[in-house]
Amino acid sequence: MFAAAPEWQAGDWYVDRNAAWTGPFIVQITMFQAGHHDDMADIMSQAASWLLQASIPTVRIYNAFTGQPIYDSF
Repeated sequence: MFAAAPEWQAGDWYVDRNAAWTGPFIVQITMFQAGHHDDMADIMSQAASWLLQASIPTVRIYNAFTGQPIYDSF
């Protein structure tokens, strides 16, 4: 959970307010270590860990006539 905390503080995670799982998810991550259930918190921390290690593809767009890059990446 400590590894994911900066991403949560930066607002990088999105939680749908109308989803059926939102209430239990918020309870589990805010009560982590003190709560009885922590399955969702475990999944979220594993996802955060995986996303930090996953490589993000780079997109480059080139002018077809000159071969010069238009944008280096998005």
